[in-house]
Amino acid sequence: MKNIEKLEKETNRDYAFRVMRNNIVNLELTPGSMLSEQDIAEELHLSRTPVHEALQELARTTIIEILPQKGSLVSLVDMNKVDEAVFLRSTIESAITEEACKIATEEDIRSLEENISLQDFYHDQNSIDKIMELDNAFHEKMYKITNKMQCHYVVKLMNIHYDRFREMKLHALENKPIIDEHKEILQTFIQKNPKKAKELVLSHINRLYIDEKEIRSKYPTFFL
Repeated sequence: MKNIEKLEKETNRDYAFRVMRNNIVNLELTPGSMLSEQDIAEELHLSRTPVHEALQELARTTIIEILPQKGSLVSLVDMNKVDEAVFLRSTIESAITEEACKIATEEDIRSLEENISLQDFYHDQNSIDKIMELDNAFHEKMYKITNKMQCHYVVKLMNIHYDRFREMKLHALENKPIIDEHKEILQTFIQKNPKKAKELVLSHINRLYIDEKEIRSKYPTFFL
């Protein structure tokens, strides 16, 4: 498991949750692997209580299954769960992106342009982790522009199933089409075309149905 730095004022429970979530999404903790509450607590230098609470929270998203007396199992990829996460995200985020396009300032647009420039840079460096980070930041910007960060929290919690699938996609397929779609979304902001922004985001988020077969062929043991 890959450790990450604890944030200032972050609770031990939130830290444990963030570390485990990131490792599940990034496939450091692969689908079907077992987790030990004690081992995680020792690795993160925490007591078992915050780790236990974080595991319980993850279990509520069904990304892990708690097995009494055995530990916790990282769930295999269930496309029904991915589909549900995509439905939630596409429904909320398309509306938020449409609103963001209407009210985005020049500073907001410059921020999106800088983000995409970095996506191009890290694509050339083949840095998948940075591309994923910047991809997330690009979409999160829509929630920030519209001051809808509570919506972002809800989507992110459920989105763990989709995020893990996205990570597989970044490893399995060429990443340039994803960046190109971000550039198309950016153009709608420059042109102040909120209707087109909404259409592009819906298409962008739902791309998984095009890519699923190829991703399954690369990671056959990760799926139900």
